[in-house]
Amino acid sequence: TLLLSILSAHPEVFACPNELGIFNKIKKTEDGEIHPERIDRLYRTFISNQIKPTATRWCEKSPSNVKHIDDIDRYFEGKFKFIHLIRDGRDVVLSVHPTAPDRYWVDPERWINDVSIGLHFRSHPNVLTIFYEDLILDYRKTIAKICEFCELPLNDEILNWHENAHVTKNRAYFSKVKSIHPKSIAKWKRTKDEERVKEFMSHPEAVKLLEELN
Repeated sequence: TLLLSILSAHPEVFACPNELGIFNKIKKTEDGEIHPERIDRLYRTFISNQIKPTATRWCEKSPSNVKHIDDIDRYFEGKFKFIHLIRDGRDVVLSVHPTAPDRYWVDPERWINDVSIGLHFRSHPNVLTIFYEDLILDYRKTIAKICEFCELPLNDEILNWHENAHVTKNRAYFSKVKSIHPKSIAKWKRTKDEERVKEFMSHPEAVKLLEELN
């Protein structure tokens, strides 16, 4: 969600403000054609939002997209860029959501599954794998890498994204988007979350992924 807000600041990008889940339900023909049943959500988004005249492409963020990279590739005939953003699973499982602040939002099994699926495509030429922590701690270098991958110029608008973002509200935010800060990194070291972190680390697959990702 943070990266979506950042990319929305770029003059050449129209960022869909809501998750569309376009590929959550698809039909496949016998000859392998992909037909997303809710592609209408994308068209509705184009119609109902003001699109800046400088935009040359659109960007959509749904966490479930990571499970459908093959389908996305087929449907758009290779004309896509996929950013796989990975965050330390020990922090991910501590996250709560504004719509359900009384419970944790992501189970360890989901982090393991989704990250593993995404990493399967890390050598795909149209897939870029980056770390959330790098985006926060070394913003300029990381966003330059993203812009190069997306064939976008690195400009003042995206370097000063917080002043230029078009997507500033999202159901994943407790309030309006805030500028980048490192407070959300290494939350798992807090003693009050010790039991939740132990639960996460009890999964051998999670530990293996953490080691693989350094």
